[in-house]
Amino acid sequence: MTADRAQNGYVDLDFGQIHYSAYGQMGPRLALLHESPLSNKVFEKALPILGEWARVFAPDTPGYGNSTPLPRESSLSDLASVLAEAISTWAAGEKVIICGVHTGASLAIEIAAKFPDLCSGLFLIGVPVYSDAQRIDRIANWCPDISIDESGKHLIWAWERYQQIWPTAPVGDRNLAVLEMLRVWERYNWGYLQAFAYRPDIVISSITCPIHIAAAEGEYLYSASKELAKKRNIPFTTFLGIDGQVPLRNPESFSKHLELFSESL
Repeated sequence: MTADRAQNGYVDLDFGQIHYSAYGQMGPRLALLHESPLSNKVFEKALPILGEWARVFAPDTPGYGNSTPLPRESSLSDLASVLAEAISTWAAGEKVIICGVHTGASLAIEIAAKFPDLCSGLFLIGVPVYSDAQRIDRIANWCPDISIDESGKHLIWAWERYQQIWPTAPVGDRNLAVLEMLRVWERYNWGYLQAFAYRPDIVISSITCPIHIAAAEGEYLYSASKELAKKRNIPFTTFLGIDGQVPLRNPESFSKHLELFSESL
């Protein structure tokens, strides 16, 4: 692995393969978990910056990017167990800082709860905390199955969806999100549905390693993330000037705050 290029590969597990990108040759071990329904491509801009001080492992969640899917009925806990096995294989006995964004934040929490010996710390961006009513609404309405037909309506639907979700993001970032979602169109909503059913606000109370919570000031999970940090007496950071997609839109600040967290452990 050269200093200026990511290493891409697969971890072979019993269920299939976890695809990953890795960067860096020295420093603490750092695993990055992406949001639904995207892939580790959301970390591409950040990997070279993080690799200056850390050894970084960015897997695709099962069923996303180039990783093998689990069955549709698999829970978020099932996803977390598979990712933990892949991270553990890469870490070779060392502890790992896990950074998760949105669904990735819930996965990081579940990994730390189930496999505490693996984690040296959690850095969580936009924790998916919802009220009961919000969870019911999200499950029912946020991510309908996609139908493919000759009219190409699904292509316009996907583009308009990310215009609404990422309204201020550069067009290239929105294009990346649309492409990654449509790569897995038949199962894009599996991770969403598992995340909406999960209760990170409850499970986080069992975590024994240090935790830091953050969110972009304009993202829809900002208030809930900040309130969770306050309730659990967890340090909180606001990424100013953006409404989401921290690793894509501000990779330098993303790396800086992760490095500060690493140094605090």
